[in-house]
Amino acid sequence: MDLAPLWVELHRHHLDVSEYRGLVEDPGLSWASRLRWYRQLLGEGGSYVTAEDHRGRVIGYAMVAVTDGPDDTFEVTGGIAEVVTLIVAREKRSSGLGRALLTAAEAIAHDRGYDTVRIAVMSGNARAESFYEAAGYSVAEHVLLRRLDT
Repeated sequence: MDLAPLWVELHRHHLDVSEYRGLVEDPGLSWASRLRWYRQLLGEGGSYVTAEDHRGRVIGYAMVAVTDGPDDTFEVTGGIAEVVTLIVAREKRSSGLGRALLTAAEAIAHDRGYDTVRIAVMSGNARAESFYEAAGYSVAEHVLLRRLDT
């Protein structure tokens, strides 16, 4: 199953909308790093769900990382599941597929006894932020980056 085309589509979208300018420019390098990370997450108990069209082509996926046990900042039961990627092919957006993938990711958390799901949204990605807020998510923290001179 080839997830690369969807990741590249999402990465290019991030390059277009992000308010932060320090993103990896080369989509191939971005995918290689992302794939390494996915493999690590899966080795640590993470999971993923996919959606396919009638021809068997992957048109969406969600990758879920898991952390068992209590958090040092937030009250949680069981642990935290983090949806580290949720992508739907451009031509299938607004079809309910994103919501179905999010529901499946939440089911992974629920099945493990977790009561908390975390999702980060790229700065400038207002559509994604609205999507998650409509699904009941709210801002719990902001992540800030600063590039240092080397």
